[in-house]
Amino acid sequence: MSTQVKTEKKKPQETDAAVQPKRKRGRPRKTDKTAGEKSPRGVKSEAARKTRLAAKRAGTSTRDLIIASANEIINRTGVVDFRIETLAQSLSLSPGNITYHFPKKEDIIAAIWEEYIAVMRDTTAEMITPLLDIKQLFLYFRTAAAKAIGYAGVTTYYFGDMGALLRENETFRRQIQRGRELIFASYDTLEKNGYMKPIENPEIKELTFDSQMAMLRWWINHALTKYPEQDLPMVMDKYIALSLLQLIPFLTESGRRQFASIVNLIK
Repeated sequence: MSTQVKTEKKKPQETDAAVQPKRKRGRPRKTDKTAGEKSPRGVKSEAARKTRLAAKRAGTSTRDLIIASANEIINRTGVVDFRIETLAQSLSLSPGNITYHFPKKEDIIAAIWEEYIAVMRDTTAEMITPLLDIKQLFLYFRTAAAKAIGYAGVTTYYFGDMGALLRENETFRRQIQRGRELIFASYDTLEKNGYMKPIENPEIKELTFDSQMAMLRWWINHALTKYPEQDLPMVMDKYIALSLLQLIPFLTESGRRQFASIVNLIK
């Protein structure tokens, strides 16, 4: 009678355990990731995807979206306290998404300033026409003030240290010179249209321009710090009318009548 020796088969799990390669310490399997771990690099968050999708539907590029959001934040906090991290959080983007378009916060500030200059250039082309009169000049200054308030954080910063800007920022210097030429041309147009007498002394013409601009810049800053947002249009109307007082010595009878009508409207 023969005796059969039964060979005990290894269980599958034991075999697998025997041949499983050792993993290097500190390198977990991909399947070991927990739900709380970050997504792999390059994978966009759902919030960032939605932000980009919304911008695309609105016809706005990510770069333009960054500039618009940064302008809103700077208007509230000022330039000094502006941080790329805060901007990224407001847009549900990573800081890297911001620095891809703008390596430094100073680049964002410069882009906002350039956008403001472009807006003002378009406004000027539309409103300073050969038919210019005192009322239209008032409306131009009113619109320009509203645009400056819309970019208040950056315009206040740029106008804050005029000496440094004129030394270091060629674009800003050209813009100031362009503004001077524009207003001087406006004086000539008002003279041609019968609303102003000629300002024959070049020094007086320079002084008239400088006093108008200095008053407007100071009053915009003053209004922003003292009055609530809903009162700004009314306050600025009064300040702009006061800036036109610099022209009173040179206004003709027609010009004075128009100036009087402006004052009566804003009382």
